[in-house]
Amino acid sequence: MELDHILWAAPDLDAGAAMIAALTGVAPARGGTHPGFGTRNFLLGLDGGRYFEIIAPDPAQSLEGNRGGQIAAMPHPALLTFAVRAGDLAAVRAATATCGLTCEAPKAMTRTRPDGVKLAWSTMGLCHDTLADAIPFAIAWGDNPHPSASAPAGCRLKSFAALHPEPAGLTAVYAAMRIPVEVKRAPRPGFIAVLDSPNGEVVLTGL
Repeated sequence: MELDHILWAAPDLDAGAAMIAALTGVAPARGGTHPGFGTRNFLLGLDGGRYFEIIAPDPAQSLEGNRGGQIAAMPHPALLTFAVRAGDLAAVRAATATCGLTCEAPKAMTRTRPDGVKLAWSTMGLCHDTLADAIPFAIAWGDNPHPSASAPAGCRLKSFAALHPEPAGLTAVYAAMRIPVEVKRAPRPGFIAVLDSPNGEVVLTGL
């Protein structure tokens, strides 16, 4: 699997996008809404066919019991989780049996870009009893154009790592699933991303 995108959650979408624009010198582009999930987004392109997603609650949707509600309760913007790209979600499901993960049922998702292009893809949650959002979700884009191709360019992902006070277990899960993300020892779980941008190096962290 490959790193597909990083989710940076912001309780307010416009404020979050403005913060990233000020930090990097690149203005993110509006993506769209995620019906049924309570979220909407802005996107920033990264190198290597990856992108940076600013995800926030969508006030036009119910936020009860979904990711939009989770983000609305955050005290400030922070890295939330990440997605890994897979060509075959069934193969991902089969691989989880060896490393203590369970899978949610695949979910079909859609959003319409501001230019009217409709994107459709499938995601599958990967769950662990204790590792929570340190475990990414899997995404399959099918024949859709990948968002990195149309998102504003200018930033490069210099490094991305998961943080955990007991890194051995998380490292073992990532290795078993062939998730190409380093795990570093830290006081609490989270993530750290370092971007090269027109404004220089930008460091973003989790809660």
